Amino acid sequence: MNQLKIFHSVARQLNFTRASEELHLTQPGISKHIKALEEFYGTRLFDRLGRRVVLTQAGEILHKATTAVFALLNESKLRIDDLEGLACGTLSIGGSVTISTYILPGMLTRFRKNAPCVKITVETAFSRQIVNKVLDNTLELGFVGHCQPDSRLSVHSFMTDSMTLVVSPHHPWAERKSPVHLAELTDQMFLLSKQGSGTWRVLSNILDSSGIVLKSVMELGTTEGLKQAVAAGLGISILSNHVLAGELASGVLRGIPLECEGLNRDLFLVFHKDRYLSKAARTFIALFNINVTDSNQGSM
Repeated sequence: MNQLKIFHSVARQLNFTRASEELHLTQPGISKHIKALEEFYGTRLFDRLGRRVVLTQAGEILHKATTAVFALLNESKLRIDDLEGLACGTLSIGGSVTISTYILPGMLTRFRKNAPCVKITVETAFSRQIVNKVLDNTLELGFVGHCQPDSRLSVHSFMTDSMTLVVSPHHPWAERKSPVHLAELTDQMFLLSKQGSGTWRVLSNILDSSGIVLKSVMELGTTEGLKQAVAAGLGISILSNHVLAGELASGVLRGIPLECEGLNRDLFLVFHKDRYLSKAARTFIALFNINVTDSNQGSM
């Protein structure tokens, strides 16, 4: 079973380094186990193409089997935990960067008061990565700003997020009352979060649909770094109000009206349609009045 767990991790990640980090094993140790498994089946399970790792046809067959086996074992564990109510059990949650940093902490604090003994793990990544982990049953619940339609997913809006154009208190627009037109953004140094983030996606869609091309753009690695850069006068940006609450209240940043549609977006809860939701997950969902009655989980 241990070798199958190691194989499943490598097959899911298609990367020996990430698998070793996930399993807390050395890469040589993982390679040794994979080799032993290949000897058992009498065939290669992976092909190494330069730095890339891909599944062979035999590997694909085994991956499908291990996915089904570990999903069944996980469901069995959840059902057994449910016999004890919320006195035990686990809850694995994933969230996009903004949600994990600014929204989930408050939700988790409230949940802990209702279920203090449940062991909670939280993973932070881009929305598409969280969705992938939900689909491969690594995470039970995912909270994301965007997801592509997928028949395997149950998707439910749990909150509306709005975005604001922000500038430094010393920026010429700081005291401006009239809305800024999108075309005016082209002459400004515009600061963006990492490509792939939900905020970046919203802004990209707005600019593309309006035919606006920004002349000066700088991409920063973190939201906190981006806010500091705006406050220092390096440029302007558009950010989620959840991210900006403290800075707008203290005056560190100034919010400016922007003449633009599409600055509101839904945030979503996602989970696998075929996965049994633990009592902890069902309690979490019900606590925040997220309507999932149209899913195959039945009434919460």
